[in-house]
Amino acid sequence: MSYFSEILADTGDGFRALDVDVRDATDLDSLVDMMRTTGSDDGEAVAVIEHEDEWFGLVRLCEDNEVKVFLSDLRAVELSPFAVIFTDYLDSRPDAYEAEPEDEFGLDEEASASDEDEDEEDEEVEMLDFDGDAEWGGDADIYADRGLPAADLIEQVEKYRSDPARVVAHVGETVGFADQLEAAR
Repeated sequence: MSYFSEILADTGDGFRALDVDVRDATDLDSLVDMMRTTGSDDGEAVAVIEHEDEWFGLVRLCEDNEVKVFLSDLRAVELSPFAVIFTDYLDSRPDAYEAEPEDEFGLDEEASASDEDEDEEDEEVEMLDFDGDAEWGGDADIYADRGLPAADLIEQVEKYRSDPARVVAHVGETVGFADQLEAAR
């Protein structure tokens, strides 16, 4: 399996690929510095790191110098050579976008306590069937302001867990860097 990485800068007329090797970054700050110094002064940039069939990471440097990071599979990232870049995010479990309270899943509020206990047990069993090791982390709302809501990104990650390139392509299509990313591949 191979890694793909690219930094793209928004020039105002669209994104352009930068001639920078993400593997030269020693931590997130050095990656952001690379994005800042090689990108446009007033635009933003995105670093895409993808491990074939396993995970992807997006680092967004916004116009206001805010940095947002999204990782599709924390455990896989932790085992990768890019773990040093994402050290601060490897402990970040998804909490802002967790499932809604039980009453919003159509459970009857008047159900007896034993029914609720049984429902909770059923939910736990269902969770065991799902690949619990594959947890995303970081800012799922990384591109919410550009038309990609957090819920959509999470849905894509869960639906296409074994095809990270497909999810990254979806992000690129929504945000506007799909063609440049595909050309860089």
